[in-house]
Amino acid sequence: MIEVQRVSKSFVSKDIGTVTALKTVDLTIGDNEFFTLLGPSGCGKTTLLRLIGGFEMPTTGMIRIDGVDVAALPPQKRPVNTVFQSYALFPHMTVGENVAFGLRMLGRPAQEIAAQVAAALEMVRLGGFANRRPAQLSGGQQQRVALARALVPKPSVLLLDEPLSALDLKLRKEMQGELKRLQRETGITFVLVTHDQEEALAMSDRIAVLHDGSMLQVGRPAEIYHDPSCRFVADFIGEANLIPGPVLGRRSELTIAVRPERVVLGAGYGRPSGRAKGRVAAVTFLGLDTLYEIELAGHGPIRARIRGDEDGFSRGDSVVVDWAADAERELLH
Repeated sequence: MIEVQRVSKSFVSKDIGTVTALKTVDLTIGDNEFFTLLGPSGCGKTTLLRLIGGFEMPTTGMIRIDGVDVAALPPQKRPVNTVFQSYALFPHMTVGENVAFGLRMLGRPAQEIAAQVAAALEMVRLGGFANRRPAQLSGGQQQRVALARALVPKPSVLLLDEPLSALDLKLRKEMQGELKRLQRETGITFVLVTHDQEEALAMSDRIAVLHDGSMLQVGRPAEIYHDPSCRFVADFIGEANLIPGPVLGRRSELTIAVRPERVVLGAGYGRPSGRAKGRVAAVTFLGLDTLYEIELAGHGPIRARIRGDEDGFSRGDSVVVDWAADAERELLH
């Protein structure tokens, strides 16, 4: 559905000269795919989204949507709609009028508009809200109206620019499920921008991790989590213990990445096996899991996440740290 070929974007600033927001990127996003652009602030993910949507023009490269070169087309000429972080609802219009706005701009007949608006509001579970104003709605309800308005013209691609960041944690979790449901039901390609790793892992078919204007890794959530391509990805996606190679007898240019849930703890220094010895520095009970912070000799802390271990080790206990061979990834610096 989307092909990005050798695309870059630079801006000229009076204060600091030319700034490269996005280095040369190649990317293919499939039809009916929930794809996420993930990375910290300033990594280039929003710039790439805006380039796909037509809000910015690329400095170099080509963008195709459904086989058509759109790099020079304005947003209204592309088969794309966007849901912004701010929702951007018209406060003087009712919910129904907000959802109908795009269809009216397209010149659709009134009867068709009424039917499609009703169907769109049912789809986002706001069937009885057509006559309310945005100010009468909660944040989650306003987000659903923005989604209905963007989906009702049936675009080929829906762009989502951090749409859940203004919601509280419980509502954000609920809306993650709603977005995934809507994507499955409509069959539209969704492209989400977020800095929330958990959100990306929970919702996406595939994820692209960006950093400093470059795309570091593209893959399914499990691939990126279990097999990170570099130190940054390992550290940014979930939790990871990053251990210098020499601590474990490896080459100096290597970093060993091990997820906390793969770390095993044994009691005392007398245990015959184990990769390192340490002492429990902190214990945090998290409900289903207990998080241990272990101070290793010759290295800083390493974290172990143990399922259902609230009655396990205590602060100050001596422990042996171990993990299975397939739990570690060797990463170059």
